[in-house]
Amino acid sequence: MIRSSWVTAVYGLIIVGFAAIGGETSPVAPMPRIKADDPPADKDITAEVKEWNSAKFASPANTFRTGHVTPRKLDAKAITNSPTGFTIQLPSKAPIPTPTVYGGKVYVSGGFHSKEFYCFEATTGALVWAIDLDDDGPTAAVCDDGVTVFNTESCTLFAVDSNTGKQLWSYWLGDPLTSTPTIANGIVFTSYPAGGGGGVLNNAPPALNNQNPAIKQPNLPKAVPVPQPNPGNAKAAPPCSHVLIALELKTGKILWQRWIESDVMSSPVAVDKELYFASFGGVVYKFNQKDGEILSAVRSRATSAPVVVGKEVYFSRRLDKGGDACPQEGQATVNRLDNAAVAATKPKDAIYLDQKVQQRADLAKESLKLDAGNGFGGGAPMQANPTAAWSNVGYGNVSSMQAFQGSRVLHMGGMNYSCMGDQVVCNDPKTGKEMWNHKLDGDLKKQGGFLGAPPAAAGGSLIMTTLKGDVLRMDATGKVLKTWDTKSPTRFQAAVEGGRIYVGTQDGKLICIDTGDKTLTGWSCWGGNAAHTGVGITK
Repeated sequence: MIRSSWVTAVYGLIIVGFAAIGGETSPVAPMPRIKADDPPADKDITAEVKEWNSAKFASPANTFRTGHVTPRKLDAKAITNSPTGFTIQLPSKAPIPTPTVYGGKVYVSGGFHSKEFYCFEATTGALVWAIDLDDDGPTAAVCDDGVTVFNTESCTLFAVDSNTGKQLWSYWLGDPLTSTPTIANGIVFTSYPAGGGGGVLNNAPPALNNQNPAIKQPNLPKAVPVPQPNPGNAKAAPPCSHVLIALELKTGKILWQRWIESDVMSSPVAVDKELYFASFGGVVYKFNQKDGEILSAVRSRATSAPVVVGKEVYFSRRLDKGGDACPQEGQATVNRLDNAAVAATKPKDAIYLDQKVQQRADLAKESLKLDAGNGFGGGAPMQANPTAAWSNVGYGNVSSMQAFQGSRVLHMGGMNYSCMGDQVVCNDPKTGKEMWNHKLDGDLKKQGGFLGAPPAAAGGSLIMTTLKGDVLRMDATGKVLKTWDTKSPTRFQAAVEGGRIYVGTQDGKLICIDTGDKTLTGWSCWGGNAAHTGVGITK
């Protein structure tokens, strides 16, 4: 989309009083480090979150303009078959997030600075359909009940027919979107920036609305209503930069919305009747899926999306104190009912979360180029609340925030597995004891980010994608059983279905590896399924 100065200008008004936002937006400029007097870990803020969502404050927008899609083609030469599968070089040559396998097809973004989305036959790579979007930066997709849903960085939540690519509904929510949607129980869950230009804050004074009539808006359709001044009933926005929204999968009907202090990290996680997610600000939230009831919110300095198994919740978190030379990270097990600590791993040095290291690494340079290609020449805009991400996980670009997966846990066979920077680690969630670790090849400081994506589970094995370009099959003891060299780096988790491993690469390829082992199946998209539960089966 075309980004104009009025979005930034208006958001400057909204930002006043927003305690969660501040500082520079460029990831290569000095930004504030965690201070000793920052809110301590494990601070219960449930009451505050309920107040943000009370009648005391303006409610989130409920009127949005729509996006549009049109059919497109793909040169047949883009698809190369081999004895071990196929490779599809997508036109953008930009980073491709985790593919999604559903109904015998594979669904994939055209890349961060593309406006394309594709559907291929899962076994042959033959093109089924492709669409051009009116916004760029498609995320990974989720599919259920014949509907495929994905965000675009530049602003829009799309729902299309899984068989044809026909648009069913869409909302231009706000610029930028950095999380991936979740589907559970016929509901789509995602997040958006309240100041991102997508809608109108209800019961708020005109100065707090992006559709303020006093501001020139060349891209605003006439169909979107503009609220008139109403000083008697005007309310302030709460100290929140983002909103969590729930919509009917089939129709797009808005079911409920809740203010949250910063954007969702990676994606929401749906388990039973509850919705869990971690924010870039490190808060772990729990809502009721059906009605959005706020069940809990705890400042935990979380650095990954949570995984919920039985009566326990697992997530990675910052463990360093203000002023420490290097960030430290560990993994926590907390009680699902009352958030009480159950177990914790020992801290590990985490230069992959260190602002000073990350702003000089290759990833930061690549992220700046990707952002600039999408209209963010100065880094992530204020409405994205990059300071929350920068202060907690060390990343502050739109592209790096959208791609961030952290040391996300895979729970399989009673153990927790994750990639912590340059190591694949196995921990006992009951005790926090480290069972084993496996070092990955690469230069963590120079390359930046993580040297491997969070592991996927299939057939009782771990499937690891690496920045080196290797795809590893590991057993539960950490032994590498098989290595496939794709010759293309990747920073995203693989999908594994029907004996095939699907990988999105940093240089714009969709690679399918046919392993010939049908037991390798059951991990259809990022997080394992449309609910992103992160739980693998052992057989």
